[in-house]
Amino acid sequence: MLASMAKLKAGRMMRLVTDGCLQYWGGAGYLWESPTARAFRDSRLASIGGGADEVMLQIISKAMGTLPRSNHG
Repeated sequence: MLASMAKLKAGRMMRLVTDGCLQYWGGAGYLWESPTARAFRDSRLASIGGGADEVMLQIISKAMGTLPRSNHG
């Protein structure tokens, strides 16, 4: 559960920070060779690889006992 919490928080924080950097650098941040653009692309992969954010939320909520029950039997 703690690993899922850490991955979820780190992935979301990485996207938040890189988005702010793109906003700061403007058009220069979108250049393919830009370290900012590379970090932005990598941040999206971090939230997909090893389990999407939704999967991490499901693992956390299941461990905490707050996972909604299914209406299907």
